[in-house]
Amino acid sequence: MGRVGRFILKVAAVLILIVSVGTFALSLFTGETRNGDNLQSEFDYLITVGISQSGEESSWKDANTASFMDTFVKSNGYEAVYADAGRDQEKQIEDVEGFIKQGVDYIILNPVSEIGWDDVLEDAKKAHIPVILVNNGVDTDDSSLYSCMLGSDYGKQMKKAGKWLDEYLKEEDEKKEEKEKAASEAPTQEESEQTDSEDTEVNTGSSKATDSSASIFDKIMKSSSTAKDETDSTEEEQTEEDITIKIAAIQESIGSEEQLTRAQGYQTMLEKYSDWEMVAQQTGDNSREEAQKVMKLFLEQEPDLRVVFAESDEMALGVIDAIGEAGKTCGEDGDIIVISFGGSKAGIEAVKEGKLNVTFECSPDQGPKAAELIQRLESDISIDKKQYVEETYFDGTMDLDEIIENRTY
Repeated sequence: MGRVGRFILKVAAVLILIVSVGTFALSLFTGETRNGDNLQSEFDYLITVGISQSGEESSWKDANTASFMDTFVKSNGYEAVYADAGRDQEKQIEDVEGFIKQGVDYIILNPVSEIGWDDVLEDAKKAHIPVILVNNGVDTDDSSLYSCMLGSDYGKQMKKAGKWLDEYLKEEDEKKEEKEKAASEAPTQEESEQTDSEDTEVNTGSSKATDSSASIFDKIMKSSSTAKDETDSTEEEQTEEDITIKIAAIQESIGSEEQLTRAQGYQTMLEKYSDWEMVAQQTGDNSREEAQKVMKLFLEQEPDLRVVFAESDEMALGVIDAIGEAGKTCGEDGDIIVISFGGSKAGIEAVKEGKLNVTFECSPDQGPKAAELIQRLESDISIDKKQYVEETYFDGTMDLDEIIENRTY
């Protein structure tokens, strides 16, 4: 039932009360809200939103919470009730049960775990309280227990990342060809010395000049023959393995929606780009230290690794640390291309410093989109089960100073 329907029921209840107690005149000045506040207009009542955050263990979560709290304020027509679960699912279930008992109008839930939610979500459904999941889904056979799931479009991010990498590798090949062409056109030291010798001997007589010309011709022919032999040798040595782009992935928590979606994204990439090969995958537990250990192992096993996907900026920083310790370089024109997901301030700073090639944004600014969805539900407008926030990416071609300055996470 939308806002209009609930309002009609309230008006009917108020009229019955007016008739029974004869207080019609007084009721004209006491428009009652769903949560008991007295406001000036019959349409001017607050929508109460219960917000259950899984924990505040990161700056990203802090920014996510701030986005909701800054959106659901009285000046926008809302009243927020907030609870932090502290990564404790039992407490989070109690928090949601508390929202239901309070009679909130909507619940925004960032679940600690994907399992164990059927009972409390069934209670919310019986109480006619729509639930909007954010960031993480829930494992249930009854999708009617929640209105939608709002978060990052990981599948879309993976497509963008694959396209970005393909274009970057092509640009690298073009730069390499230009350098090789310039090097081939530049005179060798031997040729330069021979030219100087020719200038010195130009006046010694036609006979010597003829001998010198013959000598130069012999050397040029010999040099050409040697260069051809080296080229042929290089082409013979260039195997299919040299052409293959070796890729590794340091993953989020295994089994999470993000990790599973990204895994599918890697598979799609490999099917599209036949010269790409995934040679190593392992979780980094969203930890800089753990990712550093994993990357060190990858480099020992695959010394000619070309690309690393880190599924969070925090893990990307650990990857960068390990690459430096191994005596290799990363970033633009580096030995290894590092691609990250997050778009955090630390990640963007690493891009600016030339250590990280690109970071794809996972925006915590979900409050405005959540409010938009609530307004649709209030108007009885159907919404898709999966909802996404607008996101971008940041690489070294961009002016990042202002973005870094205004980043809060």
